[in-house]
Formats: sequence, C-alpha cells, structure tokens
Amino acid sequence: MYEYLNNKTALYVEDDEVVLTNISKLLRNYFQKVHTAADGQKGYDVFIKEDIDILLVDIELPKLNGINLIKQIRKIDQKIPIVIISAYTKTDYLLESVELNLNKYIVKPFTSKKLQSLLKNLDDTFRGDGTYELTPEVFVNKQECFVTFAGQNHSLTPKELEFLEILALKGVVNYNEIDEIWQDNPPSQDAIRSFIKTLRKKLPINLLKNRQNLGYFVERAS
Repeated sequence: MYEYLNNKTALYVEDDEVVLTNISKLLRNYFQKVHTAADGQKGYDVFIKEDIDILLVDIELPKLNGINLIKQIRKIDQKIPIVIISAYTKTDYLLESVELNLNKYIVKPFTSKKLQSLLKNLDDTFRGDGTYELTPEVFVNKQECFVTFAGQNHSLTPKELEFLEILALKGVVNYNEIDEIWQDNPPSQDAIRSFIKTLRKKLPINLLKNRQNLGYFVERAS
C-alpha cells in the first residue's frame, strides 16, 4: 500500500512539540525517512541540506511562517509536493496558499481519515505522469486539472478532480469518500446533487451512474 512513498523523504515543520512527535511518528510508517523542524527557518535549512521529496508544514511558525517558508522553497523547487497542515482557516491564508501550488490544505485536527486521504494523494502524485483513464476515450489530467474526451478539454475544480481521481483508481466513489472530499464540512444531499449535475456536464452523456448503497461509478461499454 502506498508503494510510491516508501522510498521518499518527507520534511515536517511544526512548532507544537506534541503534534510534531505524534504526526512524524505516523509518517515514518509510510516514508523511508522523515525529517522534522520546529520553526520555519530550521525547516528551510533542513530543506537546503537534505534531499527532500515532500514538504508538510504548519502556517503559524516562529522565525519564518509557513507561507513565507513555502514561498522561499518555491523559488528553488516548483514541483515538490507541499501540504499545509494547519488549524488556521483564515480567508487570507487560504487565498494566498492557492498561488503556492499546494497538493493539499488539511485543517487540524489531523485524523486518521485525513492521513489516509493525504497518503493516497501523495502516492498518486508519484505514481506517474498524472493522467488517469476513466474509459478508453475519457482521460483525467491531474497536472493540468482537466478531463478530456472527443478531442476537448473540460476544466475541473479541485473537488471534481479529486472525485474523478478516486473514480479512475477504484472504479467507484462511495458516499464516505464524497464526505472526505469536503473534509470537515460534509455536504448536504442538495450540495452533492448540484456537484454531480455540474460534473456530468463535463463528461460524456450517461457515463457517470449512481446506485443506492454503492455510490457513483463509470458506465463502461460492454
């Protein structure tokens, strides 16, 4: 499981000693090596010194906050996967983080469900070129965030992309996984219906099916 992570090195930057210890201990079950730092400046120093594949960082850090740390690292490396794990949900932070090319923004507390979602996201990132096949005619491009069929590209929102990634990898998206896409704010039934209605407009007609007690799946040609 998560075979593309077991030879990777992660750097986790967090100033809460208890959180740093607990989460880094969990991460060491999945990564080859996990470096830690308790402030942003030390995190930057570790990044420069070590061969880091993945960065996980809090926002409110002493000496150099998480946003500025990421900005400095992005000047050096535009492609390294970066994940924010923070209790802060201030709009200005969220808007600023959009420009930093993040893989994920996780709101604390960091639960086991969020951990598994994060690991899957990172494992997919290292899996290949980021292109997934829904059917032989329909492809999802993770890097460019669009779905393509019949020679046309249709832009996807982050939630739509995550939904189609799960669909491509597993063949079905169950209702628990839909809740996970929304993280701490499980969607209402009306919100789900609206989301699926919009997504279906970006897919071939009748491709995406729904079955009670199962979830959403791809209708494949026989």
